[in-house]
Amino acid sequence: MSVLLEVKDLSATYGATEVLHKINFSMQEGSITTLLGANGAGKTTTLRALCGMVKTSGSITLAGQRTDGLATEDIVRRGVAQVPDGR
Repeated sequence: MSVLLEVKDLSATYGATEVLHKINFSMQEGSITTLLGANGAGKTTTLRALCGMVKTSGSITLAGQRTDGLATEDIVRRGVAQVPDGR
C-alpha cells in the first residue's frame, strides 16, 4: 500500500494561540483510520487544519501533492471532505 496522506510537524493556531504542536501521522491507501481523544484534545482542529480552515505550519501531503497553503475549496476538489456527527 502507498501513503495517501502524510502530515509532518503540523501546528495550528487560533489567533496567537497555538493549539496543535507539531503532530505527525500518515494514512495508508485503503486503510481505515480513526482519530481518538478527549474533549479539547485537538481532533476537530486537526480536521480543520487538513481542510485549510485554520492557520497552519508544517506540511500536509495528499496523494503525493502538498496541500498546505491551498484554499479550502481547492483541497475539497482533491477529495477531502468532512461529515460532522449530527447532534
